Amino acid sequence: MIAIRTLLTLTLLLGVAYPLTVTLLAQLAFPWQANGSQLINRDNQLVGSALLAQPFTKAAYFHSRPSASAHATLGGGGSNLGMSSPQRSEFAQQQAAAGQGHSPTMLTRSGSGVDPQLPLDAVLAQVARVAQARQLDPEQLTELVKSRAQAGILGPQIVNILELNLVLDKEKDA
Repeated sequence: MIAIRTLLTLTLLLGVAYPLTVTLLAQLAFPWQANGSQLINRDNQLVGSALLAQPFTKAAYFHSRPSASAHATLGGGGSNLGMSSPQRSEFAQQQAAAGQGHSPTMLTRSGSGVDPQLPLDAVLAQVARVAQARQLDPEQLTELVKSRAQAGILGPQIVNILELNLVLDKEKDA
């Protein structure tokens, strides 16, 4: 009987009360993060998360790094190929031949399979293509890209590709 009471008490405490308390505190203190860092377009439609890359293929958009998981979040993960792997080298050669690699950074896959950011240099390498497709001044687009750059952790400045493309769409519609 004591074991059953203990089980019920711990189930209510740790299985119900604790998760509800943590969820409530997260919603109050960090609502944007607690809800998945969701990005909404100007039509008030959910278009994705600031934490996950999306595949952009049209010339008018900045392209994300190739994904080892085809941008799938379930089962997503990197290729785990080492620097000396022939398969990694072969992939980079295929990307370069296909014109997908506008910079050396774009010739390799995303580490997690869904990284939403690219180094600033890799984004700047795409400015001419995007400016031409959108009929924008390349210098103004370069300034926009630089204004969206954030400090990388122990590395180069980075730009969130989905957020940048959303800004471009909003300016197009404005």
